[in-house]
Amino acid sequence: MIELRDVSFQYKLDKDSLLLALDNIDLKFNEGEFVAIIGPNGSGKTTLARLLNALLLPSKGKVFVDGLDTVSKEDQKRIRLLVGMVFQNPDNQFISTTVEREIAFGLENLALSHQEIKQRVGWALSTFNLEKLKRHSPHKLSGGEKQKVALASVLAMRPKYLVLDEPTSLLDPKGREEFNILVKNLFEKSLLKKKLTIFHITQFPEEAMSAQRILVLDQGKIFLDGGYDEVFSKIEELKKIGLGVPLTQEILFELNKFGIKFKKKVHDVDGLVDELKSLKNNFSEVQQTLEVFSTKESKVKKKESFFKIIQSKNLSFVYDQKLPQEKRALDNVSFEIEKGDFLGIIGPTGSGKSTLVQHLNALLFPTEGEVIVDNISLSKKYAKKNIDFKKLRKIVGLSFQFPELQLFEETVFEDVAFGPKNINLPDGKIKNRVKESLLLVGLDFEKFAFRSPYSLSDGEKRKVAIAGILALDPEVLILDEPTCGLDLRGIEDIKNLLKKLSSKRKTLILISHDIDLVAELAKKIMLLSTGRLVCFCKKENFFEDLKNLGFYGLKSPRILELVKKLQKAGFKIESEIFTKEKLIKKLLTFLKK
Repeated sequence: MIELRDVSFQYKLDKDSLLLALDNIDLKFNEGEFVAIIGPNGSGKTTLARLLNALLLPSKGKVFVDGLDTVSKEDQKRIRLLVGMVFQNPDNQFISTTVEREIAFGLENLALSHQEIKQRVGWALSTFNLEKLKRHSPHKLSGGEKQKVALASVLAMRPKYLVLDEPTSLLDPKGREEFNILVKNLFEKSLLKKKLTIFHITQFPEEAMSAQRILVLDQGKIFLDGGYDEVFSKIEELKKIGLGVPLTQEILFELNKFGIKFKKKVHDVDGLVDELKSLKNNFSEVQQTLEVFSTKESKVKKKESFFKIIQSKNLSFVYDQKLPQEKRALDNVSFEIEKGDFLGIIGPTGSGKSTLVQHLNALLFPTEGEVIVDNISLSKKYAKKNIDFKKLRKIVGLSFQFPELQLFEETVFEDVAFGPKNINLPDGKIKNRVKESLLLVGLDFEKFAFRSPYSLSDGEKRKVAIAGILALDPEVLILDEPTCGLDLRGIEDIKNLLKKLSSKRKTLILISHDIDLVAELAKKIMLLSTGRLVCFCKKENFFEDLKNLGFYGLKSPRILELVKKLQKAGFKIESEIFTKEKLIKKLLTFLKK
């Protein structure tokens, strides 16, 4: 059993201020439980996780693991053997040059015999299907493979408790599904030959459905603690603190507002469709649009601008060219982006998405081919000395997938102000730009401006990184996985920001593994696979046929999956519905008043 007794934890922000991350927490976790831990950004989830294996020690109160006190130096080694932890970004815990050595490292530190180490490494490689990768560098694997190696390395040490800190947030849909199945099998099939207690921190409400118990944190306190039905029946309360709920529950909640009651509890899409079918006597053959939910849209089209702000001509890029480990990341990619476009770039992990966009503001240069940005040519032939980098990066702003890579100043204010200072804006304008940019990403200026970026949660860091790019007011904004690790409120902030910028005719490029987000926001979609351009077309055309998405490691948007199943069940609903709001409106048009 793990027990927290009246536990509080404070981070020291500077010599004069403290941040209360956990506030008088009392909890008990029993052996063999599967616990999902959810909560908005900054709610204390990761802090709680790190208290469980003595990476952090409580500022107040006690944490006991099987009766061992985490504060005790003598107990800490034993506690860290009992509690294994897999972090959000596996690169942060890799230290070895091969997968085999990475798995063996922890075992060597346990001073196990050579024979025992060999046996456990063999078990891990076999159990997690890593035999073919055992000689590979873990740093050069795909995201899903990296997380499997991290998990295998921890489980080879035979922990009793396993803590997973948002392990799927950086994975593509296929990788996320495979990892979650693996974790479920670990729990249900006892691959370790003993019952494993799992703590799964996640921002995906659907992932929390697998857990027996769901713990919700908010502002360092326990907000809810119970089973699936108990927690996700509190939809309004969860939304108020910035959390999402599974799609099916959200649709049920909205339909319930209009008096549509369901006889059975619904946990998945199939259950929702079955319940809607059972209400068929309440559906009208004539589609009646409720006045309050008129679905009429303006037919007035904005005057289109066909200026090609970005062009790629036969772009290829090779990492470590002419070295044994060389890798072709992009292969003969050609496309054109018009001013005011909103492009969503999707594809499996390692398909070349991030490599591609780093060519658009000259962070990388083509091995072959050419990129033209607003008439500025970027190619190997023209070399760097011919490029006005200051002008180029005022045109194209890029927010990286990992925000910590672009945060380096002592305060949030200085970090966001760095770009405007370097384009010589006057001090008064710089302060206004910083305020406006923080406001756009949903961060309060007074609360965050003078904090260290390194004291923020991962979600808050991501927002600051985006604000730093917005402060330059670029013509083209590229966001690489901007919602990764964000709670519902953070995601809605980013959505609203992108919608606002799109309405101002900014050119937007969104890279995301969140296919629902791309389907909702983007106007055009680009699909990359193994560095090649598979498809580049309008969103409506891309989603006409969903059968091939699985081949590229992708899943259909949840809304479209539901729409397809409703169509099969006899509901006359058009396919071009990409948001839950439009789907709910459409369902309501079938209902008798």
